[in-house]
Amino acid sequence: MPETRRSPVLVGRASQLADLRELVLDQNIRLLTVTGGAGVGKSRLAATAVRNAESRFISVDLAETSEGEQAWGTILDALGRPAEPHTTPPGPDAVAARIGVEPMILLADNCDLVARDLAAGLSAVLARCPGLTVVATSRHALDLYQEVLYLVPPLSIASDGSEASPAAQLLWNCVETRFRDAAIAADRSQLEQIAAELDGVPVGLELAATAVGRLGAERTLDRIRSGQQLPPSPFVDVPSRHRSIRACVEWALSDLDEMGLFVLLHVAASSVLTDLEEVLLLSGERGDPIAGKLAELVDRSLLDHSVAENGHYTYAISGFTRSFCRQLLFEDRVLAKRVRFRRAEGLRLLAREITRLLAEPDGRAEALRLIDRWLPDIVATVRYLIDHDAYRDAIELLSELEDVWIERGLLADAEAIVATLLAAVDSGAHPPTLMAAGRELLGRWALRSGRFEDAKRLLAPVVSARNTDTRRTDPGLVHRAGRALAQVHHETGKPQRARTLLARFPSAAASPAEQPVAALMEAVIGLGDVPLEDDETWSALRDHAAALPRRRDRLTVLNTLGRTLLRARLPHRALEVFHLVLRTPEPVMSLLEMVTALEGCARAYDAAGVEYSEQTHRLSAAAHWIRASCSLSRIAGNSADPAVSTIGAVLDIDEAIAYALSIPLLSRADLGSPLLSRLTKRQLETALLVAEGMTNRMIANRLGIAEWTVVNHLRQVMTRLDCPSRLHVALVIERETQQPA
Repeated sequence: MPETRRSPVLVGRASQLADLRELVLDQNIRLLTVTGGAGVGKSRLAATAVRNAESRFISVDLAETSEGEQAWGTILDALGRPAEPHTTPPGPDAVAARIGVEPMILLADNCDLVARDLAAGLSAVLARCPGLTVVATSRHALDLYQEVLYLVPPLSIASDGSEASPAAQLLWNCVETRFRDAAIAADRSQLEQIAAELDGVPVGLELAATAVGRLGAERTLDRIRSGQQLPPSPFVDVPSRHRSIRACVEWALSDLDEMGLFVLLHVAASSVLTDLEEVLLLSGERGDPIAGKLAELVDRSLLDHSVAENGHYTYAISGFTRSFCRQLLFEDRVLAKRVRFRRAEGLRLLAREITRLLAEPDGRAEALRLIDRWLPDIVATVRYLIDHDAYRDAIELLSELEDVWIERGLLADAEAIVATLLAAVDSGAHPPTLMAAGRELLGRWALRSGRFEDAKRLLAPVVSARNTDTRRTDPGLVHRAGRALAQVHHETGKPQRARTLLARFPSAAASPAEQPVAALMEAVIGLGDVPLEDDETWSALRDHAAALPRRRDRLTVLNTLGRTLLRARLPHRALEVFHLVLRTPEPVMSLLEMVTALEGCARAYDAAGVEYSEQTHRLSAAAHWIRASCSLSRIAGNSADPAVSTIGAVLDIDEAIAYALSIPLLSRADLGSPLLSRLTKRQLETALLVAEGMTNRMIANRLGIAEWTVVNHLRQVMTRLDCPSRLHVALVIERETQQPA
């Protein structure tokens, strides 16, 4: 027959019980307040400690009193109010007269609602009754000078592996005494998780035990995490305030105003310790009112606080109180939406602060600290916004955190989130601006990653939308997309298309903040892909780019200029620009730009010929492995060179940069004939074999390609060398290859 009674044994409280007994017996302590959060077990612990004292004790439960006079009357009744009528109203004088000088311990239990009224007269009672010791239980202090506070912590949720944690042990005991079969079937790890979710608060564990017995441990855990109510306590002798988590916490919150509740919900929404500045930022409030509310919540034992290394107060919330907040938001969806969207706006402000700090060498450490603390909350908020159709807010938050995704190797994950968002937008009746905003964001990230074909696919529909209905598109967004698409065409060797787009979206029409960068990028694109014999032109652009104040803009323009010089067959000049990027302090702050510069160096040495093949292979492999190890988006066709197996890869970004800068710069003499530099590697191979007198079929067999491919290569050679026939090609090749180096 299963046992149906609860065990009265205190679990995991030996240390606290010993401490309290010592304090109760200390004759220097006249007023001891046992405090702690809701449901933590203050009353049972205090009653056990007082019961074992040698002095006479009187226990008074003040949970049902709400006024001072009523509380004093209840105390008088417990002391044995005289039977004869009396005219003195119940109050501290009457209590003092009744106690006199007799040694006594008065346990004023659950005095939360009348703490202030009691405090006003308790000092006088203690002064008139020298043998009296008062032990009070309350969630907050009485604020008297002679008061000694003892904070009751929740049960420990730490397990040594061989034995269950004290919190899980209490949970199992409560399940076992009423639902023995459920206790036998319960998984220990799930009981430990339930105990951790409730932070070891005994009332929560007792309520969870009923749920485990009726629903099972797994469903109980799901209910706690989702904010659903647990089944109420079945015991008739349990007070109403302990029949549910919400009732337990709300019992002493009747006078908590809306701002206090709102701040509590903001802290509860976070999974990390929160300091004052972050609460102010996330709540959208400033100044002393929020600081005052945080202090009030700490005083009510709803929050814990400590001092961080930076000197700021940090605030944490117990799992039990967090469960109350979850239930509140689960039942009030309007309030939940209000809190979530206010929080999303706060996280956008935090994202801007992180981005600003990442751009400053002195701010990087603080930025990383904020990222490590808030990234899970940020990702969860983005998903919440998407789930609730707040797509624009989600896109803006994702965009604000672009550098964070790259910093933490999460750019591919962020792109997947945006792709999911676009799929949801495409399937519903949403304005086209949302689709355009998502495409523009993905296109911009693809362009920054060097995935130009992806960028073209994403940006082209945004730009073409301008031709359909300008009233339904964001002109600023389309302008940015148009300029980005122009850069894509420039990078993919289509200068005329790039110039056409720049004519439609000139830098003068960009926003004031974007104009300097837009104008400089316009000048770089204007260089085209023709050889630049005038060093002053490109060097002036290099100097202007190096002077840009914003780090990301500076490195982006320099890398674009370097790739432009590569296409202009000036690899030695391109290498100078890429080296300028690689010499930027704190390279890990701009990881993607550094990898792009390493890839540019590899291309420059590849253009210099086979004598630089080792440097080409090593740099290419380093860039590939850094992209892979840091989860950066890979460029199509950019795979590790097979030669890396014999050369060895440089995996660390600092080592890769040091190696790139240790290789001597190229000179014009290293590049051979300027005329032959117009040819691609395969075109040059074809021309050299033509000069040897080979036919198209012989060349095809030698190179392992189709004969018609040889014909096409030869046509390109004749065009680029301005040769009307094969004979002229042979003569030009003979002349150029005989030039001194």
